[in-house]
Amino acid sequence: MKLSVISEIFKNLFKRPMTVLFPMEKVEIPERERAKHKFDIDNCISCGSCAKICLNKAIKMVEVKKEYKEKYPKTYPQIDLGKCCFCALCQDICPTGCLILTEDFYLATFDKDSIIIEPLKI
Repeated sequence: MKLSVISEIFKNLFKRPMTVLFPMEKVEIPERERAKHKFDIDNCISCGSCAKICLNKAIKMVEVKKEYKEKYPKTYPQIDLGKCCFCALCQDICPTGCLILTEDFYLATFDKDSIIIEPLKI
């Protein structure tokens, strides 16, 4: 048993480390990575399909602020990335393609309100 442990130590001694120094080194993200949502309010028809199909109830239909109510009178999706499992069902069901998942996976924050994507951020 001692011999196998020592041989394993020497085998791993000269390998590259498994971890990376994150801010200085970047990890290559895989093709078709699903991360933060991007929403185009001008193409949205307010069908609510994205909210209905969301497994984790991360999407709910909300109204915009009063000052933009005249231009956008309907309800639009508000996405809570803290609840989202990034399954892309909302992207697949969207009839106009106004809701897509990007490759922006840097979502770490201390402010829980910053992971909620409002329908209209101006």
